[in-house]
This record gives sequence, structure tokens and C-alpha cells, in this order.
Amino acid sequence: MAGKSSVKALNNLGIRTIGELAASDPKLITLNLKSHGTMLWNYANGIDNSPVCSTPAEAKGIGNSTTLSSDLTKECEAVPILHSLAESVASRLRKAHKKAGSICVEIKYYDFQSVSRQTQIDIPTNSTDLITQTSKRLFHELWNQQPVRLLGIRTTKLVDENEPVQLSLFDLDFSDISANKTNANADFPKKPSPEKQKKLDAALDSIRKKYGKKAVTRASEME
Repeated sequence: MAGKSSVKALNNLGIRTIGELAASDPKLITLNLKSHGTMLWNYANGIDNSPVCSTPAEAKGIGNSTTLSSDLTKECEAVPILHSLAESVASRLRKAHKKAGSICVEIKYYDFQSVSRQTQIDIPTNSTDLITQTSKRLFHELWNQQPVRLLGIRTTKLVDENEPVQLSLFDLDFSDISANKTNANADFPKKPSPEKQKKLDAALDSIRKKYGKKAVTRASEME
């Protein structure tokens, strides 16, 4: 709030702490720093005449992180943690009726050095599956094999859940058409369509809201 010139002016008046500023003569402060000095003196005394906003500011991002009880040293150990974080973030996005256009993974190592990597999403999402898979890929690209102390996922570039988006041919679901073709790949599991994944997320949200967050647990988290 106070720039270098303001700090210098206050120091010249023998004021070096907020307490000293609060106890000073407001007329002296205004004389030397004009209207900015009056504002600084008011803030130092807990006075703020700014209008109170009746509605909270809209969140610019939604994320979650966790400090691990012991450092993880294998990528497979990170997978269930990323699953859990992604579920929490995706659930909060859906609760806020938002979708994210960017996903970021943060890693804090045992020596407290932090690194992060993010990616843009062509079509904003609040899908648990997509946030999970994207976070796993980002972790794989980012991790330097050192012990990990903290993991975090953050989503930004939020848009309203019902905001229309323009799809490309690559985003359309042709599963019904593919089902009529040869079943040569019948042994491979089919990925749920976006609509089915959306219904699954909604069902899980409903169950957890009624019975608690631990009412449904991924198999990977039980290993």
C-alpha cells in the first residue's frame, strides 16, 4: 500500500512501524503525504470507508492441495492422491456451477522447493475423469523423481457451467456408430461418453452430499 517514496517520507518523520503511524498526528501525515497520507493513517488505525460489497467476489480459481504424512517416492503412490484431489476440485466446480479452462498441478519436494505445470483445456470442464487424467499427465511430465512432500491441483479460467461452447468433429461422440462396426476390439473396455460421465459425477455428488464424502471410495484409494 505504501510505495518507496511514501516509506521514505514516513521514515523522515521518524515513523517506521504501523503502530508509530497509527499514533502519529494525522494532520502532520496529511501535510507531508497529502491524501495518500490520510489513507495510510486511516488504514493504520483500522478505518476504511470503502462500501461493503453485499455479494462475495467471484472466485478466479478453484483448487485443493494436501501435505503428505510421508514423502512419496513412486509415481504410483501419487495416483490415488491425484484422484482424490481431482474429485474434490471437480465437485467444487460443479457445486459452483462452473467449468475450468485451465488445469495446474503443483509439487512441493522434500526440500520445500515448489514447481508447477498447467495446461489449457480446449473445452472447459468440471469432469472428475478429465481433471484426474490431465493431472496425472501433468504430474508425469513435471516430477523429477525427488521425494514429494505436497501435491496440489488448481483450476482457473472459470466459466459458467451452462455457457455454450463450439464443438469440433473430434469432440463428438460416435460411440453408437462405432457399435455397428466390427467387434474386433470388443475385448477393450470402452471409455464412458461425456454424457454418461456427467451423470456419474452427478450421482456421486448426490450420494456424498447425503451420506458424506467417504460414502463412495475409489478402488485405487483402498489399495
